[in-house]
Amino acid sequence: MSNDKPIFSLPVHVHEIPGSGRHFNITTTEPEREAVAHQLGLPGIAELGAKLVVKPFRKDGLAVGGTVHARLTQTCVVSAEDFESTVEAPVDIRFSPDGKDPNADFDLAELNDPEAEDPPDLLTGGEIDLGAIITEFLALALDPYPRKPGIDFEAPEEDPSLSPFAALNALKNKGR
Repeated sequence: MSNDKPIFSLPVHVHEIPGSGRHFNITTTEPEREAVAHQLGLPGIAELGAKLVVKPFRKDGLAVGGTVHARLTQTCVVSAEDFESTVEAPVDIRFSPDGKDPNADFDLAELNDPEAEDPPDLLTGGEIDLGAIITEFLALALDPYPRKPGIDFEAPEEDPSLSPFAALNALKNKGR
């Protein structure tokens, strides 16, 4: 029998949150960090945690705010060497039963004001998953092209004879 529940899942139901909100100081276990590292394609995560506040949003939704912090290993896109880095990611997201499904198709023409506040995400089953939120905001904060500190990319010298125009110049000069 397979278990479809993600390894790093921290479900919170709307009814668990008092009107004043609830603070969560989340630390992760090694298997949870390994699962997140695998999901994000990272060599490793040494520390992953979050300080979040979950508050009621509108009639039957939830708002999550706070910070995700991580100490992780990334691979440099220039040298292919692994290096350690730290990430601090702000979290600000809202959920509502009448919110937008983030996986649904949308029409770009509907985006009247790109500076407008995002609509709340769809709240299904009356609960949210803080593990998924932590993973998502960590992923959003990662540099897509990480570079090890002190490593700079230097383009190799170009050989003019390798230019696509070199062949054309050779043909042009051959006729003279």
